[in-house]
Amino acid sequence: MRERILETALRLCRTFGIKSITMQDIARECGMSKKTVYEHFADKTELINEVVAFMTNTYCQQLTSCSAAGGNAIEELALSIKYTEHLAKSTNPVLLFELEKYHPTAWKKILEFREQHVTGIIRANLERGIREGLYRSTLHTDILVHMRLLQLNALFNPLLYPAAEFDLHEVVEQMTAHYIHGIATAEGQRVVEQYFPEKVTA
Repeated sequence: MRERILETALRLCRTFGIKSITMQDIARECGMSKKTVYEHFADKTELINEVVAFMTNTYCQQLTSCSAAGGNAIEELALSIKYTEHLAKSTNPVLLFELEKYHPTAWKKILEFREQHVTGIIRANLERGIREGLYRSTLHTDILVHMRLLQLNALFNPLLYPAAEFDLHEVVEQMTAHYIHGIATAEGQRVVEQYFPEKVTA
C-alpha cells in the first residue's frame, strides 16, 4: 500500500509538479480515502521526502542495471543516456524548482544523490572504459566526472535549454557527441558507431 502511494505521488509530481498536487489528489488516484494516505504519511512534507527517496533509489537501480546489461563501457553509457533522456522528457521541469524552493530536506536528498551516487556511476564507467581500452588512459577522471554531472544536470534545467528553443533529443545527441568523442580511443570510436546514431558519430 505504501509503495502504491509513493508510485502514484511520484507520477503526479513528475507530471504536474508538487505545489498543485494535494493529498486528496493522490488518494483519488490511488482509489483510496485521504485518511488511508494519512495512515502511512503524517503530512505532505513527509510524503514528498519519501517520494524523492523512492525516485532516487529507482534511478540508481536503473543505472546499475544499465551497467550490468552493458557489454562494455560504451554500451553501458548508451543505455544510461537512453534512460536519462526518458526521465528528463517525462519530468515536469517545475518539479526540481519546487523541491529546491519549498522542500529543503527533499532537495538535500537530491544533491546528496547526485554527489554520492551519480558521480560514482560516472566514475565507474570511465574507469571501466579505460580498462577496456575504449577510453583514453590519460583522462583526468575527477574533471570528467564533474563535467559530465554538469551536463546531466543541465538536461533537467529549462532555463539552460528552454523547450521552445531546443529539442531535448537533439540536446542529448550533441552532449553525447561532445562527451564520448572527447574520451574515446581510436578503438572506442569504432565501438561508438555500434551504439549511437550516425548523426552523433558523424
